[in-house]
Amino acid sequence: MTILAKEAGISRTYLYGLAGGASQDPSVRTLIKLAKALRVSPLMLFRYFADLAGAPVDTYSMASTNRAIGLHDPSDIAVFNADVSTPDQAVVLPGEIFQKTWEIQNLGTRPWRDRRLVRVDGEYVIARRTATGTPLEVVMDTHLRSLNNEIPIAETLPGQPVHLTVEFAAPKETCTVTSIWRIEDEQGKPCYGPAFILHVIVNVMAR
Repeated sequence: MTILAKEAGISRTYLYGLAGGASQDPSVRTLIKLAKALRVSPLMLFRYFADLAGAPVDTYSMASTNRAIGLHDPSDIAVFNADVSTPDQAVVLPGEIFQKTWEIQNLGTRPWRDRRLVRVDGEYVIARRTATGTPLEVVMDTHLRSLNNEIPIAETLPGQPVHLTVEFAAPKETCTVTSIWRIEDEQGKPCYGPAFILHVIVNVMAR
């Protein structure tokens, strides 16, 4: 624990509290630093600590996946194909404007209409609960600005792929930042479970 705390740049007391569920919610930045020290993908920690507005989370629903079945319709199937631009851990300049493009594909039997890609960083920060079930305060610490917090998804017929592009502005200080997005329907409800998300993780540093 001592070595892990040192590598992650957090106190040993806080790390023990986090492991035991007693520490207050860590920010996205803290989870990224901890993931680096553990040498795992930050998404593993995002998903582990996700709560999604108080919904119960089980081991199956939080498993890492590139394929998802609709929450409301089993014939609605999506698959993540590729990071078309700005791969994970890409290096960008302080203040740089860049685009992130993901490719997903409709593998179901129904067309996608009136869907949106929505930024949900706050829902993937730790959301542990107290012994009485009360949600702990969420702490946000993200500085990766996006031009929009949601974008429309073009009508996508069964079998078709679609590219989703978001424009970001990197912070001006050296850091690692992330942004997390999910697909929602016309009523603002998530189409898939919490394991199926799109994300960008970049390292900001002067070259």
